[in-house]
Amino acid sequence: MNKTVELVNAWAAYEESHPDASIEEFCRYYLTAQRSKREVANPSFGGGAVPPNPRSHLMKLMAFLSRAAHTYMEKSFERISEIRQKEDFFILNIISNCGECRKTDVINQQLLGLSTGMDTLTRLLANDLISERTDPTDKRARLIQATPKGREVLERCYTVAQKVNSIVLSEMTDDDVRLCIQLLRGAEARTSALMVEMRDKPLDEVYEQVVGAREQPA
Repeated sequence: MNKTVELVNAWAAYEESHPDASIEEFCRYYLTAQRSKREVANPSFGGGAVPPNPRSHLMKLMAFLSRAAHTYMEKSFERISEIRQKEDFFILNIISNCGECRKTDVINQQLLGLSTGMDTLTRLLANDLISERTDPTDKRARLIQATPKGREVLERCYTVAQKVNSIVLSEMTDDDVRLCIQLLRGAEARTSALMVEMRDKPLDEVYEQVVGAREQPA
């Protein structure tokens, strides 16, 4: 096949799956995809064999890196007395970025159960990291926001998180990181909406609605 035609076809296929992507993002994707074809998979990855299909392999990669990052964070947060668990940091970060929000919205965004989320918020309130007030538009709801103390603690947590990110992703270039963000941000958005809607439904019901007969399980 003519090389120009091959490149145009590759761009068309990528654009169909990523309609908002730029040419620069496509170029990063294309170069990385070509490079990955030449790389040999590490058979001892993650303490075990490489999974039998790409989706299982990707999920194992993300799960392993997430566990590694959380392990580093939990160890480092021992020096930040106001943060008892890593969930305290994650929820405080969401609240700070939202400005002011409802408790249930924060819990749903972090994909926590209601009781776990409420326990975390109670700890943050007890440590004066967040404040709350009655929602003037709905007297049954409570609005929460980060306190000055909470924002100061967050800055210390960000220092820890940045060090963890640098350790876990030390071998990745900035371009590779941007490519991963480009490829995964759509899945994150879809999963976030799906979890709020279907988090309490059986797996098979979620699978049928999302995937149906188009695809066999990974």
